[in-house]
Amino acid sequence: MNWKLESGVVHDAWHSNGGAGRLHPARAFPMRLAVSAPGELGRVSAIVLRGVFALYAAARHEPIGAIGASVTVNGSGDSVVFNLVNGRHYGDAMDGVHVDRINGDGTRLITLGHAVCDEGTARLDQLRLELPRLMAVRSVEFRDMGTPACFVIFETLFEEEAGATCPFRGHGGQVSLSELGSIVRLRDWGKFDVAVDQLRRGILIEGDLDEAKGSVLTFLAVVSAAILEFGGSRKLHRFQLDSARRLDGLESVEAVGEVAAEHCLNLVGDYLPSGKSESSRAIDQAVRLLERRFAQDVSDEEVASEVGLSTSHFRHLFKERTGSPFHKYVLNLRLEKARQEILATGNSIREIASGAGFVSSAHFSRVFSDRFGLSPKQLREGSARSARNTG
Repeated sequence: MNWKLESGVVHDAWHSNGGAGRLHPARAFPMRLAVSAPGELGRVSAIVLRGVFALYAAARHEPIGAIGASVTVNGSGDSVVFNLVNGRHYGDAMDGVHVDRINGDGTRLITLGHAVCDEGTARLDQLRLELPRLMAVRSVEFRDMGTPACFVIFETLFEEEAGATCPFRGHGGQVSLSELGSIVRLRDWGKFDVAVDQLRRGILIEGDLDEAKGSVLTFLAVVSAAILEFGGSRKLHRFQLDSARRLDGLESVEAVGEVAAEHCLNLVGDYLPSGKSESSRAIDQAVRLLERRFAQDVSDEEVASEVGLSTSHFRHLFKERTGSPFHKYVLNLRLEKARQEILATGNSIREIASGAGFVSSAHFSRVFSDRFGLSPKQLREGSARSARNTG
């Protein structure tokens, strides 16, 4: 079956087994697709699939919640498996609805455009599967589970570990400027450390002195605003003024990089816990794990086991490092992810609440208002007004 994309390019594609009934022609399609990784590939952070996800996936053919396929990423001696669920990782591609959904299991589904075949116009989507760790990937195997859903795959891409960039860009899984407030509010020392290192190394790569000074001041301003929002001292304003004066006198990007790291760490010194012990690294690993699974029901016992700590010791260290008990941290993490999606997408509040792991929209709105001082609807309306005024 040939597909014509918006660009006018005609593509042949791989189709998985599927179809509305046992006698449907698509039932003759294969169940498995294996793609070998390029030989020169470095460590991989994510797998990206582009195609139609999926035909015959409407509720009249296949129930929401069905597992229609699995993707196995094979590395050197280990593998990672993603089960693809109807209503989360794919859906009815013929429904004409644009999708931009961040799932709490390290995956994201986003619509790129549309593609046309003999059966009509279907949504062209990208499914990004973030790996739980960097891997030397050898192959990716897509396996259809025999449900009516028929998957059409145009491309399988391997997203390599990104080099250092300014955190404002957020490319390749790097920290973006929009995440900084959330990182500070969650007291995520490990990720803040990564962001500071990206800032320092990024401005060295850019090599522009004025750009470097501006980047550092912007970084400090965003962090200061997040600390002030949650009870930080007004002396932070003086800190920014002093930083600006010191940066103004510097004459090389190397000097700006050194001062950037120093000032960033001084700024959060009274707010974020420090230390690089083995136990703190275990908690940072736990926080990264929660970032990938924030919408799932994950217990502290499970996470403690994964990072090699007893549950009681883990609970103590987790609260000491993050400032919150485990379950409170998970709640705050879900709220932060939902806040980012409210500001970045047009998805309904109900969809965002469900995608962040909340069973009840009413409960979501209540705890959201308690944390941020305004309801999800008020946040979206305020953001829309601000965009209109700026435009």
